Amino acid sequence: MHNKVILLFAAVGYSITLAVLSLVSNDALPYFGTNYEDKIYHLLAYALLTFLWFNVFINFNNNKPILLAFIISIVFGIIIEVLQGEFTVVRDASIMDVVANSIGVTVVSFILLVRNSTIVKKK
Repeated sequence: MHNKVILLFAAVGYSITLAVLSLVSNDALPYFGTNYEDKIYHLLAYALLTFLWFNVFINFNNNKPILLAFIISIVFGIIIEVLQGEFTVVRDASIMDVVANSIGVTVVSFILLVRNSTIVKKK
């Protein structure tokens, strides 16, 4: 039970942190010299979001933890992009950010699906 609470706290805390960082100016992020750094950050951030929510759902014995983590992460990313476009002056909504978010979510979901299909369960 203790692990469940920690995982839930981590997923909720990360989600809130990601939302806040997505809605404020973030000029402090390191720049590595590529044209796609923002998209790489989006991909990695949403990959981690999906992984955290997957762990929450699997520890709460949900029947479809990968699907739920996938849906929540995609919807969360779309909502954040809409909020950026409607309620901030320092950030803009971008369909390419949604694409990058979705790629991160999809990659982690695929990895989890493959991993779960190759694990031999003990009886």
